[in-house]
Amino acid sequence: MKAQESFFHQRIYPLLFMFLVTLFCILLTAGLHLATQERATSNELAFTRRAVLQAGGVEFVNTTAGIEEAYQSSIEAKNGYYIATTKTGTRYVIPAQGPGLWGTISVMAGFEQDMKTFSGMAIVSQNETPGLGARIEEPWFTSQFAGKQAPFTLVDEGSNSGTNEIDAITGASRTSEFFRNLANKVAKDAPSIIGGK
Repeated sequence: MKAQESFFHQRIYPLLFMFLVTLFCILLTAGLHLATQERATSNELAFTRRAVLQAGGVEFVNTTAGIEEAYQSSIEAKNGYYIATTKTGTRYVIPAQGPGLWGTISVMAGFEQDMKTFSGMAIVSQNETPGLGARIEEPWFTSQFAGKQAPFTLVDEGSNSGTNEIDAITGASRTSEFFRNLANKVAKDAPSIIGGK
């Protein structure tokens, strides 16, 4: 009898305990996922819409309601791009993505009516190194594209002066190169995406 109890306590009981704990954790995780799924989807949509507004140069209040209001009144979604109506005229916003150092960089690139001059650039997602390559999300980096035309060349941080010069991020030269290549590619593709307007 003692041998059977010993077998149960040493072999069966731990397996049964692990099974129950695992089942509980799976149910808890699934429940949390389902409970927060709508909020996560809403936040993701607001983040994407904010990027469209930023790239198009549309003024907005940086709240969920402010983003939604500005998006609904100023943005028209087309097949593969967006049309932004601003105080200064119509602009085009194109979603684009390309490789980064550690993963895909996704952006919204805004263009003036000539489809050559950038009106803005906004990051949708990136996986670059925090404190180095992830600085592509900082306003000083993305705002330097406004009013400039591709093809872009990289210069040392803080020294851009030409209409096609972009400051590289010190310590993140590879990420800077990947971002420059992405900006150059979307600028080249813009006329065909928008339909040759």
